[in-house]
Amino acid sequence: MRKFWCLPYLAAWLAACTTVSAPPPPQPTLAPPKVEVATATAPAAGTPTEIAPTAAPTLPPDTPPPAATATPSVLNPLTGLPLADASVLERRPLAIKVAHFPRSVREHQVGLSFADNVWEHYAEGGVIRFTGIFYSQTPEKVGNVRSARLIDGLIADAYQALLVASGSSTGTMSRLRENEDLYPRIIAEYTGYSECPLLCREEDASLTTNKLFTSPAALWQLAEEKQFGPPQNFAGYPFAAGTPASGTPITTIHLDWQLNNTVAEWRYDAASGQYTRWVDTANLPELAPHVDTLTGQQLSASNIVWLVAPYVPSNIREEEGGQFFFSYDVLLTGEGEARVFRDGVMIEGKWLRSEAAHSLPQLVDANGNIIPLKPGVTWFAVYSLNSPMNIDTAQGIFQARFRAPDPRPAVTPTP
Repeated sequence: MRKFWCLPYLAAWLAACTTVSAPPPPQPTLAPPKVEVATATAPAAGTPTEIAPTAAPTLPPDTPPPAATATPSVLNPLTGLPLADASVLERRPLAIKVAHFPRSVREHQVGLSFADNVWEHYAEGGVIRFTGIFYSQTPEKVGNVRSARLIDGLIADAYQALLVASGSSTGTMSRLRENEDLYPRIIAEYTGYSECPLLCREEDASLTTNKLFTSPAALWQLAEEKQFGPPQNFAGYPFAAGTPASGTPITTIHLDWQLNNTVAEWRYDAASGQYTRWVDTANLPELAPHVDTLTGQQLSASNIVWLVAPYVPSNIREEEGGQFFFSYDVLLTGEGEARVFRDGVMIEGKWLRSEAAHSLPQLVDANGNIIPLKPGVTWFAVYSLNSPMNIDTAQGIFQARFRAPDPRPAVTPTP
């Protein structure tokens, strides 16, 4: 009997299998997230059910890497051009005094084409001088280095620069010494810097006063050793590319510094957008290219700024060619007439400069709007009050002749 104990259960199970029940309704299949499933058609009766293949998951497209963002250019505050080396901003500008008269010294003029700004001014006795502002470039040498004038105290202070000169008259140096911030930065034989490479006199110089040169690299090394540090709040000038919307077409700027003797002329070259510089020769009115003998290239600039300011005779005597003349104090504070030449046009306006230390002049038009400079080198020419000028719009020529004020200082009334 033990072998048949499960027969009643087996019989019941077989009976249940003979009754076919309706199949339960199909349950929907949930698609996995982000996976597309092919839609199946219900099979006809009696047709075997075929399972449709599952489509491969559609993956989201790869996210492209973010576009590279160009690093903003660091601009030179004196030219508006990008700096290849931003560390330039950590050093002081150099204000280097360069001779231009007599004509023979031009054979030894070197380095001016590397200056970011150049200031051209009347000294005395028919002599003009340059103060080159060197900041972004480092030429091998600069010269001929000559003596400072009163205007250099103002220029060097405005640029917070090292002032580099052969020396100066006793009276001029006494005035420069009054600026306690500037005086330690005056590099001259008078202030104890008489050795190469800071100030070098060529051994074969027949005119040693016209054969003195300096090394910008050595000057910046000295500035680092003296811990002069970078200039503070050095804003520079405003710049804008593109031809100005208004202005008078002028393509030649003729500046006569000494009647029929010392002449400078700037000629606009539309192809390069630059003004090339021409100077007097022994065969006036014939002019010749003004060349930097260090490079053999003609000097050029993007902007020429003509300023008018009072030249006031001082009681300081300067010696030129064995003759004595009274030095001028150029009053570049307040405001005065200005004309900006760029892109072949002349924009009339005025210059503004406060008496605050380290102030560069601002240039504004007749409506008081800032006149932006074209990115590039700028030359400033400082003329005296009442200097005659003429504008020939038909020929596109601006002409001015420097009028030297009475060189005798004003008599101080006896108290």
